[in-house]
Amino acid sequence: MSAETLETTAVAAPTRMALPAIVVLGLREARRILRSPVYVVIVAFLLATGGLGSVIDGFAFELPSASATYGFVIFMLSLYAGVLTYAAAHLVTSSSRRTGADRQLEASPTTERSRVGAMCLGVVFGPGLVAALALAGLALLGNDLISFDLGKAPLSGVELAQVGLTVVGGGVFGVMVATWLRFPGSLPLGLVVLIMGSVYVSKVGESVDLFRWLAPWVTARVWFDEVWTLAGSQSLHALYLLGLCALAVCGALLHQREGRMRWAVVSAVVLTLTVVAGGTQL
Repeated sequence: MSAETLETTAVAAPTRMALPAIVVLGLREARRILRSPVYVVIVAFLLATGGLGSVIDGFAFELPSASATYGFVIFMLSLYAGVLTYAAAHLVTSSSRRTGADRQLEASPTTERSRVGAMCLGVVFGPGLVAALALAGLALLGNDLISFDLGKAPLSGVELAQVGLTVVGGGVFGVMVATWLRFPGSLPLGLVVLIMGSVYVSKVGESVDLFRWLAPWVTARVWFDEVWTLAGSQSLHALYLLGLCALAVCGALLHQREGRMRWAVVSAVVLTLTVVAGGTQL
C-alpha cells in the first residue's frame, strides 16, 4: 500500500474525539434538544390555556402565589418533563437517519460512540440543567412554603433530586432507543414500553410493596399516603434512579461494535451497583 493511500485512509477513518470536543458537541446537542418542537408545542398549549383562563375570568391577571408556582412546576416536571424529554432526545438522535445524513456522519472524523456520548451529555446539559435550576429554586422556597396553603409539605432535597433524575432518565432512554431501534415507529414503541413497564410494576406492587420502589418514578411520601413509602429509603431510591440513567447511557454506547467489550464490563459494574441500590431500598 502506497504512502498516499495510507494518508487518505487515515484522514477518512473516524478517530476517537477528545473529551473537550465531546463536551462542546454535547452543548450543541443540548441546544437542539431544548429547541425541539415537542417543548414548543407544550409551551404553546400552556400559553393558550392560560390565555383562555384569563378570558373566562374576565381578563383578570394575577401573579401566581408561591405555593401555586411550586405545585405547578413540580407537577409539570414529575408528570410530563421525563416523557417530553424522551421524545425530544429521540427525535434529535434519530434526525440523521430520518434526513438521510447517516452516510455523511460515517465519513466524518468522529465515531458513532462519540456522537452518542455527546447526545447523552446534551440531555444533561439541556433538560437536565433546566430541571436542576428549577428544582434548586423550589428547594430554596421550600421552607417558606410550609406556611402557605399548599395542602402538603414541600418535597425534600432528595425527593426533588428524584424528580430531576426522571427528566434525565427519560432523555437518555430516548437516546438509547433511537440508537438501537433505527426504524420508523421506534419512538412510540419505546414510549409504550416505558409506560407499560411502569404500569406493570405498579400493579405488581399492589401485592408486593418492594416492586413499587423499583419503578422509575418519584417515591415522595407526601404524594403517596401509604405504608410502603415509610419503609424505604429515599436516598437509595435516588441512587437507584441514577443507576437507571447510567444503564441507559451504557446501553446506548454499547451499540458500536468497536470497544464493546470494555463498555460491557462498565455496564456490568453499573448494573450490579444499580441492583444493589434497588434491592436495599427497603
